[in-house]
Amino acid sequence: MQNFEQNANSLDRLLIVFGSLAGGAISLIVIRSVPLVQAAMICSFVTACLVIACTQLTKPAIWWTALGVIAGITIGTSAVLSESLADVQTTLDFRVRLLIVGMHSLAGLIAGMILGRKIHNPHVPPLRTFLSRLSALTVGIFAVNVTGEYIVAGLEEARSFSSRLSTSSTILITAIVVPGVIGYLLTECRTGMNRR
Repeated sequence: MQNFEQNANSLDRLLIVFGSLAGGAISLIVIRSVPLVQAAMICSFVTACLVIACTQLTKPAIWWTALGVIAGITIGTSAVLSESLADVQTTLDFRVRLLIVGMHSLAGLIAGMILGRKIHNPHVPPLRTFLSRLSALTVGIFAVNVTGEYIVAGLEEARSFSSRLSTSSTILITAIVVPGVIGYLLTECRTGMNRR
């Protein structure tokens, strides 16, 4: 994957950008139209499946599309969560909060373990590269959402939405990434011990 990025021509780079944006936009639209608990369940399941798929994909444009879908799902679920944070009258029940964080943590752990097993596959980028690419796409989709809110509702609404979206995306990303890195390191360590 890294060799592809260094040797990619203009058409390849265009396909990467288009795939990432299309995947992110479609998943964002779908997730934002679903209630919070269902959005969280869909997000965690599809995220784990897509990370597993990313270990099998060899075509960079499709790989980047999958990464765009993961970023879109994360921001989409964060947007749904931020809408519930905006409603001061309704506070989320402890069990719902625990369910959301727990499902994302389980998805991250499973995805990290699968990535750890595939570490020696030349088509799979290292964990640092994977997370930096995903982070860049997530920040991009976040910025587009806040800009859209500014255009539609004005500066004060955009500022409030940005704060809520930042809080909810921090919660979800932490719930996925921390267990994912732990699963990755445990699997990598176990794989290294088995090779000796």
